[in-house]
Amino acid sequence: MYNLATMWLSLSVIFFLCEYVTGMLQVVTLGGLVAGSFIEGAFMCLGLKLMHVIVDKLTRLQELAQRRNDCIKAMLVMAAFSMEGAVTVCRMLPGYDLNFGIMHGIFLLLLYPAAAIVLDKLMLKEQVEHGN
Repeated sequence: MYNLATMWLSLSVIFFLCEYVTGMLQVVTLGGLVAGSFIEGAFMCLGLKLMHVIVDKLTRLQELAQRRNDCIKAMLVMAAFSMEGAVTVCRMLPGYDLNFGIMHGIFLLLLYPAAAIVLDKLMLKEQVEHGN
């Protein structure tokens, strides 16, 4: 439960910082910005859980051949959840407006999903090392 909460907070902070620094989403209040970031973080955590279901564990021999396909599957799942989270935040919270440009598309569809996957891998590695 602690790992899930840590992942949710980490992803929410990454999204918050991107929103705050750039003009990706037009937000009326700082409280709305925080709320939207936590909603986006929740979508990404759900996406990570679904990613683990879709990208199955393979044996050692098949792992090398399937690694590229698994990375593509993982990025597609996470990109879909990232974009859907941003669109849902704009629909749910008043005052949100999505300004979708090239840089924002790169962030939502490539950088943010990649950061979520890397954080998840680091957290799983640490969990295995400590035997939790």
